[in-house]
Amino acid sequence: MICDLAYAIHPGPPGSRHMAVFTFKFDESYKSHRTLIVGGWIADDKQWKRVENRWQKAIAQENKTLPPDRQIKRYHAAEMNAVDGPFQGWDTARKNRFTNKLLKIVSNGRMTAACCGIDLAAFEELFPKRDPPDYAAAYVTCMGILLVHLAEAAKEQMPNAKIAVVHDHGPWDAYALQAYNAWIDDNSWGERDRFVGIAPLRWQDDVGLQAADLIAYESMRATDNELWSKKKNAPMRYALRTLLSKNVPIYGVYNSRDGLEGLAKLFEEKYGYKSGLSKITTK
Repeated sequence: MICDLAYAIHPGPPGSRHMAVFTFKFDESYKSHRTLIVGGWIADDKQWKRVENRWQKAIAQENKTLPPDRQIKRYHAAEMNAVDGPFQGWDTARKNRFTNKLLKIVSNGRMTAACCGIDLAAFEELFPKRDPPDYAAAYVTCMGILLVHLAEAAKEQMPNAKIAVVHDHGPWDAYALQAYNAWIDDNSWGERDRFVGIAPLRWQDDVGLQAADLIAYESMRATDNELWSKKKNAPMRYALRTLLSKNVPIYGVYNSRDGLEGLAKLFEEKYGYKSGLSKITTK
């Protein structure tokens, strides 16, 4: 259960009153009309600096084995797995070797992955009046669920911890900010002071977002395969299987049709109609 995140947010010494600041960096990945995942990693600033330094070194090392016109600037899960863009010509052995370097960076026991998924087909049916009429509403729904659970985990394990939020820059930036402000202004859950802010950054400005891209993409593929694949008992994908074999904590929640029906009822009771998400995302 995602509530187990409480045990992955590493506490200070017993009785310590030191305020720790963790940063949750996340990205989204989706397949149209099927599955959307918002996922990322939470860690303290010291750990994020380690990740960013080692991630950049891994890319530099890989580029030493590539011709100048085929060198990569970043890890991009969708392109690499599709062998597209700068990853054209990569075979499975190269992809796995490079992926292993990156997986090792986030597998040192100081990183925790948190993901939230949504059934897009059911979401589109149950929330027909979304504004905007795309996946922004599903995106901010998953974002909000993760922030609530992260705050509750911090409250249980490290009451003085604060959480900063960073997400990959994209077309939904304004809606992420509006949603964040709506939750912060509504203190019915009692944890709005847990957060210190939210910021959209580009992968060029924050290398940690490339790690978020990895876990969001792999979680999306795993969830989508489970729900939509015609192949029964398909093996788990390489990257996710490797992370689990290294005992990396990965916690997630998936909003199936049943869960979304409950969410629609909640919004109807709170806002008076099922498309209450549009109140969050309307400009």
